Amino acid sequence: MSFGPGFWPTFLYYFVSTTLITAFVSSKGLGVSLESGLPLRWGLILGAIAGIAGGYFNRTVTFSVEFNSRKKFLRNLNDVLAQMGYSQTSELEDSETEDDILIYQKSALGGLLSGKVFVQIGKGKAIFASRSVSSQKLRKRF
Repeated sequence: MSFGPGFWPTFLYYFVSTTLITAFVSSKGLGVSLESGLPLRWGLILGAIAGIAGGYFNRTVTFSVEFNSRKKFLRNLNDVLAQMGYSQTSELEDSETEDDILIYQKSALGGLLSGKVFVQIGKGKAIFASRSVSSQKLRKRF
């Protein structure tokens, strides 16, 4: 199951957004025409930096964890995610595999900045999907 964008779609989102905003703002702020090329050069430089950083830190990363007892794993999962500030917001069932998909999110502003954590729980195996930074923290705890 696919949960979110990888590096390249995330890179493109940040690159294009930053390039356009920088070119427009620097054109107006410096009083230079877009046709001169200077605002676009600044936009491309800052867009590339933002694209690389955004692609690295905000791409969706998946990893799997095996477990023996579903009840113990769910208890541990809820404890770990609660310590990180997440709470379960919904539960879905994957009709193809009959696995449960649990969705966790931080509340208010924290939820906007950190994204969601998706956990697909099957028979003896759980697949986590979230932003790169969250995935690194979760991987260390499991």
